[in-house]
Amino acid sequence: MVSLEKPLYVTDPEAWLQKENEAHAFLCIVIFRGSWCKFDKHYLTALGKHNESHMKQEQVYLIAWTSEGAEGASKADEEWNLTSQLGYNEVLGDETCALAKYLKEDEILPNLVTSTPQEAHVEEFITPGTYPNGIVQPGMVFYAHHGNLSLQWEAEVHDRNSFGGANRPHPSEIWNQVLKRKHALDHGSAIMPVHASKLPTCTSASDVGCIVM
Repeated sequence: MVSLEKPLYVTDPEAWLQKENEAHAFLCIVIFRGSWCKFDKHYLTALGKHNESHMKQEQVYLIAWTSEGAEGASKADEEWNLTSQLGYNEVLGDETCALAKYLKEDEILPNLVTSTPQEAHVEEFITPGTYPNGIVQPGMVFYAHHGNLSLQWEAEVHDRNSFGGANRPHPSEIWNQVLKRKHALDHGSAIMPVHASKLPTCTSASDVGCIVM
C-alpha cells in the first residue's frame, strides 16, 4: 500500500534540514525550476559531472529540489539521469514550496524568488495548474561540517538571464569555495558563507542553445 504520509521536507522543513545536516558532513541542495527547463538540464548535468569527478569522493550528499512537484522531480531524474549516472542522492519535488519558504523566511536564502509562469515567461512550456504556489527560481545552499552554511545563492530574475534560467555559478568554483571554508573549520576558525553571485558563471543562453526558457 502506498503511504499517504507527507515527507518531512514538506511538513517540517527546518527539522528535515537539521536531520540531513546531522547525517552528512557535506550537504548541497540545488533548487531547479522543473523538468521542462533546458537551463536546469544543462546546469544539473554540469553539477552532477563535477560531483562525480570531485565532490563525491568527499561524501557530498547532493539533493535537487523543485517546486514542480513529485511527478516533475521524478521526470527530471529519469530523463536527465540524475541519480542513475550523475551522483545525485535525491531528487525531490514539492508543489507546496515548504522548503523554499523556510529557506527564505529564515534568511538562509533571503532573496529566493518565486515567480508565476507569466513572470517567468514560460507559460508555453508547462501545463496550466502545475505550479499552484509558483515557480521557485534557481538557488543553492551548501553546508560543511554537519551544518555550517558555507555557500548560498539565489538567481536574479530579469530579461538579461532569461528570467531566472541562465547564468549560474560554476560547479568548480562552488566546490573550491566550500573546500576553503571546510579547511578553515577543520582548524577551528569561524567562517562566513560566500554568496555565489560573486563567482564565475556557466549555463548561458548560448551554452544551452536557446534565448528564453
